[in-house]
Amino acid sequence: MLRFLLRRLALAPVVLVFANFLGYYFAFSIAPVISANNPYSTKVTDLPPVLPEYFNYISKLAQGDFGKTFNGEPVAEAIARVSTASLGLIGIALTLSIGAGILLGRLAVRRNRAGVSTWLTFTSTIGLALPSFYVATLLITFFLFIFLYATSGNSTLIPFQGFGWDAHLILPVLALTFQPTVKIAQVTGGLLSEELEKQYVTASLSFGHSFENIKNKFAFRSILAPILLTVASSLRLMIAELIIIERLFNWPGLGRLIASALSIGARSQDLLSPPLIAALLTVLVAIFLFIDLLATSLSRLIDPRLRAET
Repeated sequence: MLRFLLRRLALAPVVLVFANFLGYYFAFSIAPVISANNPYSTKVTDLPPVLPEYFNYISKLAQGDFGKTFNGEPVAEAIARVSTASLGLIGIALTLSIGAGILLGRLAVRRNRAGVSTWLTFTSTIGLALPSFYVATLLITFFLFIFLYATSGNSTLIPFQGFGWDAHLILPVLALTFQPTVKIAQVTGGLLSEELEKQYVTASLSFGHSFENIKNKFAFRSILAPILLTVASSLRLMIAELIIIERLFNWPGLGRLIASALSIGARSQDLLSPPLIAALLTVLVAIFLFIDLLATSLSRLIDPRLRAET
């Protein structure tokens, strides 16, 4: 276990430095494209060598200067300003996905029935085929239809866009929650059904233990590790989909900042800068590495079979 953690921790700085340089180089080299895309710009941008510029950026970074965006806002403040909104949105959506997914997966497994219930298979097939941005579009269309044709007021109970820790959360949370919920439910139901077919379950039933007690106390505990890895995979998917979801619902979070910073257009020139892109990509990679390290470490602690030497 210790060697596993040391290997991951030793590799993390190398990955973060590479991600930081990749983000800086992309933003640095994209300047001529932005200049050519601007109809009001007539000058040709001559780029200096990237390595001296990057080493200068790294020297300032070592002193705590993360740089500034083109509009003058410090990069650290810009990322901190939007991170709270994204963390709150992700936290609510992930909590609902875990609770609903595990509950549905356990309900789909019944005694004297091979495999999981048909309704879970049907729901999982549809849910896994619908990405979050498509679900978001369907939700916006549905509630817009209700607002236009089923209500007579000038305001809607569920806002379509904007920020707020109130009804503004409903649509983006539903869009982010749908696919991870059915994914967790499918994995939970499938693994639990396979676990209940093992011989120790048959032996426990013969000694008079109830099926529900075996399912909830023993079988479910045996599949916690793969469920945890599925939750980590769903969390990574949610973070990646923030770029589209926050843009659709105009949610002022990290995803919308990334989408604005990567948009090559006149409006994005105030945001697109090498320090900002480098910091954003580094933060995303650091989050993914942390999620992977936490999930795999907890899985090894929960299931001793994963700690066995191969």
